[in-house]
Amino acid sequence: ATVGADRTYYWDDVEFAAAPPPPTLAQMDLPVSFNDTATVDYGFADFGGNASQLIVDPTDPSNLVAESVKSMTAQLWAGSSLTATLPGFATAIPFTATETSMTVRVWSPVAGIPIRLKVEDATNPTISVETEATITTASAWDTLTFDFSNQAAGTAALNLANTYDLASIFFDFGTDGATVGADRTYYWDDVEFAAAPPPPTL
Repeated sequence: ATVGADRTYYWDDVEFAAAPPPPTLAQMDLPVSFNDTATVDYGFADFGGNASQLIVDPTDPSNLVAESVKSMTAQLWAGSSLTATLPGFATAIPFTATETSMTVRVWSPVAGIPIRLKVEDATNPTISVETEATITTASAWDTLTFDFSNQAAGTAALNLANTYDLASIFFDFGTDGATVGADRTYYWDDVEFAAAPPPPTL
């Protein structure tokens, strides 16, 4: 009565509205900042009593970082690998005869402990090289440099003929959780290949 006339409507395609598929995320590649969660597939493979996750940086709410908790029951070799749906990095770490280092920004509750970084062939774990750096700052961010031309004792030397495309980090390597006597939480970020600086401009 309010309209005052007949009205004709047409309708069709009554369908169940399924959720759209999730976006396809890109495989991780260096440098790893953990901030591109909308486009990059970040992930961790923990072992030996380590537990890692992506969280908001406790010191900077605009930044995302990795949190690793080495438990009181952790093995001395407990650690975490950077791997997600696809293992390792999209491209191999570009080591050369003169460029053999990587850097990682680390926050540790204690200073004076070794942090070990291992790189390997994601398709062949028998191909690897490991090196260590000592963190000198407690409860603050510290950028550590890992020089793979100086491999850890008892581990293979860097071989430039090999492919290295998977990285793993070990906090307080060589000390188990029982010796520490408590869980310890570490944060890490900005995993990068440390290319040689350009020559000075003359």
